[in-house]
Amino acid sequence: VLSIDPDDRTVRVGEADVTDAIRDPRVSAAVSGVARVPEVRAQVNALFRRIVSDAAQDAVVVEGRDITTVVAPDAPVRILLTAHPDVRAQRRAAELDSADTGAVAAAMRTRDASDSAVVDFLTAAPGVEVVDSTDLTFEETIDAVLAVIEQMRGAGRGR
Repeated sequence: VLSIDPDDRTVRVGEADVTDAIRDPRVSAAVSGVARVPEVRAQVNALFRRIVSDAAQDAVVVEGRDITTVVAPDAPVRILLTAHPDVRAQRRAAELDSADTGAVAAAMRTRDASDSAVVDFLTAAPGVEVVDSTDLTFEETIDAVLAVIEQMRGAGRGR
């Protein structure tokens, strides 16, 4: 069960809270192999679509490497949030508290290379706005994303 409540960012399998466990480098390393199974991808994509369509909120944020192209290609706002690989590794290591940044970087490079064989997540599809957060703080990244949303809302009003 995935929560879309911003005050309850949890992921559960049955009764077990796996929110932290799914960020573990060992899990990340196994994701690409599982994601290559067409039946698994179809089930996960259907789950994400159902969560979005059943949401009580007017808008939700969905994270994933092929959200903007496969899961929700018709979403009113689609953003590719990116950062330099070294910065991504530093941020993930900080999330994991005790993780070695070098080990996290190596795991991310391996997963990126493997996932690239499945989906081109590094290139923005037409209509997808890019926000590069390499040199941005967390707050600045939020501001940049909100600016894209406001820009898209303004463009929608002009139609």
